[in-house]
Amino acid sequence: MIDIKGSKILVTGGEGFLGTALCEKIVEHEATPIVLKHKEANLHDLQAVIHFLTATKPDFCIHAAGYNGGIEFNRMYPADILYSNTVMGLNLHHACEYVGVKKILSIMTSCAYPDTGMDLLKEETFWDGLPNKTIRAHGIAKRTLQVAAEAYNDQYELNAVTACVTNLYGPNDTFNLIRTKVVGALIRKFVEAKIEEEETVECWGTGDPMREFMYVSDAADAILQALQNYDDHSQPLNIGTGKDISIKELVEYIIKAVNYEGEVLWNTEKPDGQMKKLLDTTRMKEYINISPVEVEEGIKQTVEWYSINRDEANAKK
Repeated sequence: MIDIKGSKILVTGGEGFLGTALCEKIVEHEATPIVLKHKEANLHDLQAVIHFLTATKPDFCIHAAGYNGGIEFNRMYPADILYSNTVMGLNLHHACEYVGVKKILSIMTSCAYPDTGMDLLKEETFWDGLPNKTIRAHGIAKRTLQVAAEAYNDQYELNAVTACVTNLYGPNDTFNLIRTKVVGALIRKFVEAKIEEEETVECWGTGDPMREFMYVSDAADAILQALQNYDDHSQPLNIGTGKDISIKELVEYIIKAVNYEGEVLWNTEKPDGQMKKLLDTTRMKEYINISPVEVEEGIKQTVEWYSINRDEANAKK
């Protein structure tokens, strides 16, 4: 186990959704977060990243930065998503090795897994097929993080590992309709429908796909534990709740939290995406001990936060 107390931990994407929660958890562990801000060091620029790490001298690194969005965003910008995420990850591994960072933990998402229908997503099946077409560019880009972890460990003995984190939601998320994902998009729709007294809300797809949702502070806690406890560079470590719900159930929780009284219209001409994405958390329990917030309670807390911070959250990119 790594003792991170008193250490400096670089967090890429530290001003973002997950990054903000990670920095809060790092402080709770009596360590110092170093936030890599885009204006200070562009992750697309290897020399700029090396210069930043040389100046700040982090002990550890959590790579949480990413360029992605929901299904429509992935449909519109697959090349940008592929390029940006791949280059950021490779540059960071190269820079961490160059300056002597003790360990790097990179965050992947469940979209990196193959589209295996209704099967549990197990770490040993990570390479057994292609990601779903709707998110393939993002999934393939995230897979390079696992390749990088293996390659830099094999050639340079860099302690590099990955964690595959399930769908996150909670305070400080972006609710910008271009970039937000399903929870943010639905919360925004129903809150605004309530305010505008709209009689109907349109939701995309059939509502049948099953998804796993994890409250962001729970994920941050788990990631910090993985940084301290997980050292297997040969495969990712799944981080999730071990439970999934349908999109229809998610909508019901949001309706209850918002107290919306109108009708839901399901636009079945829009894509559902992958029908099931549930991470197998069997191995996670060997390294991580958490008690995740139930989705209904987490949605309630997120709706309350969004209702207070709506203008700022809607404008966030």
